[in-house]
Amino acid sequence: MSELILRAFPRFGGVALKKPSLMPVMVFIGLMLAISLFFVWTRIQVINLEYQISSQQERLREMHQENKNLRLEAASLRNPARIEKVAVKELGLRFPTPQQVITVR
Repeated sequence: MSELILRAFPRFGGVALKKPSLMPVMVFIGLMLAISLFFVWTRIQVINLEYQISSQQERLREMHQENKNLRLEAASLRNPARIEKVAVKELGLRFPTPQQVITVR
């Protein structure tokens, strides 16, 4: 079969070269991966929050519109002519006669 040939690393200027270590490269790649994943996660969170803000703003607009409608309805229900009409037609009330009116001093 084939033989494994081991050679010594060359020397340059009296300094012997060593086999490069993969650990610093792997740590760097892992760090870059972690930073990239963190960046992507934060962007996804920002987008989700923007959607939530948008839906809450729409809900707020709807609530303001409903508030305006309810105020308008309350104003129309407080109309004295309408109250008198309901009192006479639906409740069977009538104006008091002069003998029924008592003045308090």
